[in-house]
Amino acid sequence: MSVITMFRQAGCKGRYIAENLAQALGYDFADYATAERLLLQCGYNRTAEVYQSVPDFWGRFTRRGLERDEINSMLRSVTRAMAQHGNVVMLGRGCYAPLQGMSDVLNVRLKAPYPLRVERVMEEQQMSRDEATAFIEEKDTLVADFARTSYGLSPDDLTLFDLVIDTGKVYPDAAVRFLVEAATALPGEGNEGPTAVALEVDPVMVEAVSDEFERLARLGAPVPGRHDGVNRSAHPR
Repeated sequence: MSVITMFRQAGCKGRYIAENLAQALGYDFADYATAERLLLQCGYNRTAEVYQSVPDFWGRFTRRGLERDEINSMLRSVTRAMAQHGNVVMLGRGCYAPLQGMSDVLNVRLKAPYPLRVERVMEEQQMSRDEATAFIEEKDTLVADFARTSYGLSPDDLTLFDLVIDTGKVYPDAAVRFLVEAATALPGEGNEGPTAVALEVDPVMVEAVSDEFERLARLGAPVPGRHDGVNRSAHPR
């Protein structure tokens, strides 16, 4: 049983890597759409409204008050429940934060040189250079604000991560292969120290997570953006 969390900068091919990693390992895949569904199932009835606008959603985290605290508390519960479920790749801004220091969790940070990030966003999002630059700057600001206001952390603190991969130097497919090896080398049960599998989690959340992953497995549909296997002959930029 192991868990891989992935924090990525915009333009780092993070979703491509995370989805293909989950497929290569045979793990479940979870992102913020997964978190949204679980929050809705577990009682946060304003989630759909919040997720309709990403800036508004993250803006709610920067405002102190009951609502932000409620979202933060439930997101922590969702993250811990998915981790306790095990064998999952989790893609999201803050999923590494509640899972620090656990021997069966691999916290990964993906980065790339800024000019390459701009080029990738221009290609992926069909944006002009100015639009891509503004997009990246907004995303970077939102990520930093979320980590600071929700967890009191900075995503630039590399001590929070077990691995840091520069996808400007390590091609995304090579990163997937490397992470497969790293994940399979994680210590198994019985090792000293805290583990995600031993987390105490609300039984209602545990059941919701299990049902969600089982539902996705029954659908058998490829995750949007996922390729049929890792492309080992080409190198996505």
